[in-house]
Amino acid sequence: MSPGANAGPRDLEGRIALITGGAQGLGACIARQFAAAGARVVIADLDETGGRALAAELPGASFVRLDVTRESDWLEALAAIERSTGPLDILVNSAGFYRPNVPLEQMELALWQKHFAVNSDGPFLGCREALRRMKGRGGVVLNLASTAALSGFVNGAAYSASKAALAMLTRLAARSGAPHGIRVNAILPGATPTAMLRANALPGQSEEELFEVLRAKYPMGRLATPEDIAQAALFLCSDRAAYISGTLLPVDGAGSA
Repeated sequence: MSPGANAGPRDLEGRIALITGGAQGLGACIARQFAAAGARVVIADLDETGGRALAAELPGASFVRLDVTRESDWLEALAAIERSTGPLDILVNSAGFYRPNVPLEQMELALWQKHFAVNSDGPFLGCREALRRMKGRGGVVLNLASTAALSGFVNGAAYSASKAALAMLTRLAARSGAPHGIRVNAILPGATPTAMLRANALPGQSEEELFEVLRAKYPMGRLATPEDIAQAALFLCSDRAAYISGTLLPVDGAGSA
């Protein structure tokens, strides 16, 4: 998708937006939408090659290396952004981890903990630092959770549980930030054709067979597109959502209804 495709009005003109996991997948699509809406996007990722390449495509964008599980990385990245670009207006916690098709009884503790480190601890550090740094001037935090936070699935127990923790973190951070003009929301995407989703294919199962099985679960008869998720992100981070905070928004074609 080109930077201007399907973009709404320039709702984020001049705002500094940090997007974790921004080098690929949903994070990259959100970065493109935000840049088209006028934001000064900072792409944060462990993938330096992909992150720098995307930043070079987008007007006014930059890249910072960030391991979201490391507190020191957060502090260094935010300090660098404040020095070079300015104080953060928007934080999108998009970085995520999922190891598919691991039954609960076969789950190793280290794998369980890695899901929580990326999907829960990372957003916690981001939310905490955003609350500290946005006080007195306001701002927006958006977390990318999952419809798995609501329903869960046995062969994705660690992912489901870590995203459920992220959903509760969102509600609590929203209450903490509200008196200071800081809004915190979460999007709960349904199945979206990204590399993470494609990894769910079972041995011998084609990509189209996987998508056919998943489409049957959604009343609208299709999967979400990355643009569907990015448009919801743009709305929630804009002033059009000025009185929306603490919301967990499923973007899943009525699949969780």
